[in-house]
Parts: sequence; C-alpha cells; structure tokens
Amino acid sequence: MAIIRDRELIEKDIPVELIASCIKEHQEGIERLNLLDNYYLGNHAILERPSDEDLGLPNNRLVSNHAKYITDISSGYVFGNPIKYEGAQIEAITEAYKAIDIVSHDSELSKDLSVFGRGLELYFMSSDEIPIPKVAVIDPRQIFLVVDDTVEYKSMFGVHYYEKRDMDNEVIGYNVNVYDETKALKYFAEELDGENFKVVEEIPHFYNAVPITEFSNNEEQQGDYEQQISLIDAYNILQSDRVNDKEQLVDAILKVVGFSFGDDEEEMSKTARMLKKHKILELPEVGADASWLVKGLNEAEVEILKDAIKSDIHEFSMVPNLTDENFAAQSSGVAMKYKLLGLEQLAVIKERYFIQGLRERLKLFANILGVKGKAVDMSDVIITMTRNLPENEVTIQELVTLRDFASDETLLSQIPFIEEPTEEIKRVKVQLEEKLKRTQREFGYPIDPPEDVTGDEDEE
Repeated sequence: MAIIRDRELIEKDIPVELIASCIKEHQEGIERLNLLDNYYLGNHAILERPSDEDLGLPNNRLVSNHAKYITDISSGYVFGNPIKYEGAQIEAITEAYKAIDIVSHDSELSKDLSVFGRGLELYFMSSDEIPIPKVAVIDPRQIFLVVDDTVEYKSMFGVHYYEKRDMDNEVIGYNVNVYDETKALKYFAEELDGENFKVVEEIPHFYNAVPITEFSNNEEQQGDYEQQISLIDAYNILQSDRVNDKEQLVDAILKVVGFSFGDDEEEMSKTARMLKKHKILELPEVGADASWLVKGLNEAEVEILKDAIKSDIHEFSMVPNLTDENFAAQSSGVAMKYKLLGLEQLAVIKERYFIQGLRERLKLFANILGVKGKAVDMSDVIITMTRNLPENEVTIQELVTLRDFASDETLLSQIPFIEEPTEEIKRVKVQLEEKLKRTQREFGYPIDPPEDVTGDEDEE
C-alpha cells in the first residue's frame, strides 16, 4: 500500500530523513508479504510442525497447495487473453508495447496482484543506442510509492531499494533509488537508517511524473488466498494426520494374553523377529489370545470434513474447483459462465482496479513519447479485457451459410486462426487474381489487354 506523507515535508529536495522514515514504514509490512509468498511457493505452516522423536510417532507434513491453485486459476481467467487498446492515437503506444512484450509483462504483474494484493511497475529508458521506454515489475518487498495526504493521493516520489553484495555474495549495504517527477537520485547506504546515505548518481528520467505505478488487486489490497490461509492450514493438518493414522495402523502394537515372548529383552526380541519372519504365532490351548491394539478410523467422517474444508476454501476465495463433478460434463460457454459466477465477480473487481493502473501506465508512456516527438492523446482510449474462457466456435459450414447475411471481414473474424481479417481478404484477392492469370495462360487467352492503337498514319 502506498505510504502517505504531507507534501509540505518536501521543500526543494526530498529529505534523507523522510526517505528513511518511509523505508522503515514499508519494512513493517514485509513479514506479511513473505508469508503470502511462502504459501504460493508451498512453504506452509505444516512444514514447521514439531515432532516427538522420543515417542517415535509418525509426523507426516503434507502440503496441499491451494494457494498456488487459486492464484494460477484467477490470474489465468482474468489475464489469460491479451488486453486490447482502442483509440484514435493509440498506434504509437501499441507499437511501444509490442517492442517490450507487454503481454508477458502483464502476466507477471497479475501474479503479484494475486499473491501480494498489489503490484508495482518501474518505468525507465533502455540502454540501447536508440533508447526506448521500458517497464519492469518490481517485487513489492523492494519498492513503494509515496503519495500526499489529499483526497486525490497524488504521487510525490517512489523508492526502490535492494541489497548490494560483494563477490562472495555478502551484503555490504543497500542501493536506494529515489524517483521524483523529473529525476532519479541514486544513493548507497550501509544501513537504512538515513544517517549514512551517500549520493552516487543523479539522472533525469524524462517521464514528467513519478515513473512508478501501483496496481491494486482490490480495495483492501489483499491477495486472492490471504483470507483462506487458516483453512489451508486446517486442510494440510487433516491430510497429514490421516497419513499418520495409517502409518500407526501399520505399526500397531500386538497385545498378547496368557503367555510371554520371553523372560528377558533378548528372548523377547528373538521371538518378535521369528514372528515377523515366519508370520506364525503358536498359542496355548486355554486362556491365550493375541490381537492388535489399533485406533478406530472413521474414514467416512474424515472425508466429509475434508470435503467441507476444501469447499470452504474454494467458496470464500471465489475460485471454483475445476476438477469437481460440476465441471465434468461438456458445457456451452454460457453454461460455463453460470458455473463461474463467483469467479466472474472476483474478475470484475480485479479488472476495475487493474484498468486504473493501466491508465496511469498509458499516461507515462504518452509523456515519454511526447518527449520523443510523438504527440499522443490518451483521453479517448478504450481498454478491453476478455476472459480466458472456452467459447462455442462457429464451424466453417455455418460460416458459409452466412455469406449472404454478413460481410467477409465479419465472418473471417470468427475464425480463430485468422488474426487480421482485413489483411486476409487482401491476400485472398491477390491469390485469386494470380490463379485467374494462370488459368488464362493455360488456355491461351491473352493475359494483358491489347494495346489501343488510335489515329492513322500520316499520308504523304
């Protein structure tokens, strides 16, 4: 979440003490971000469960990574298809986006939104001979934005800081890069307390605004599975204990009545080894008995509890279990949308906040392209995000029957493997003309029209 400060704290330059104060506040939230990242990577609390080695009881620690499933499904559903931009002067922006593969960038950003609840972009110019505007997704644990305390929350500056290491990969300090509306100020600090910040470099960035944009996953900036962590922990414990019970069942204690395996430990161990080897136990005729001491397992009740916890995880995260029997049958696109109603509500919220960030990105790219002499107006840009959902495709036979009711361009746009219907129509036209000429040549018809000879020769 952006850090809020009074704009009056900045007179001409940003005070080092203010930078250090903001870094300190940012670090207070890193523990939460580390927890969310660990759950996505599969490092769950169950792995830290202590074991009692003295009792020799099994201590399985199973991880069912619902966190990764929730993130991958929600991100793929909302951001699986490329975002489309439409506008009178959008071409310069889209060309710049293609040059930096913005589609892959958006996919990476969507993962940070789902895991951490927010994602941050840093804009810069490439180091090529002909610099181009570029953008990078930065780990939210290393970057933050500082805004003013007005109702508009306008950006004042941003900070990107990370460890500096020597040749032995030992930490020797921190690189602290501070970005305001005109320049990037780079510091080196042994500690982040603000007392020993040394200026390394000051360079202009030409974006005419703070070149950092913060995207939000929702109003609270919470991750998609953040509120389900306790349920995920309960599911891991239940599954781990089920396996523990199975192991204890296999290693059950043999209870014997009416006889002894031996008079001392050596004789009892020898009898136990023979019993294990030959699988035969001879008992006296009267009053003797042998049986296993086992704990009764009610698998039906455990399975009901497991399904209930799993159902709650998917229900409250609004990400359905796609392996459930409700998704087993083949369904039309419309029927599938009804089954994904909860996920669609989640997608609407994610899309709304993502588009807000995209408009900030457009402004920054428009600013830098303006500096390069390409005036771009972003006021009429329409941003369209389409869900990554299987659709009912029209067959070729159905398209042929519609030729008299729709234009060729509209019909070709319904075919998945044709990306540019207009260009395809031009190529087909050229192809037909070449075919006609080839046919005329084969039948001896003149390909080019005869020359038009007009007028009479001069008479002497």
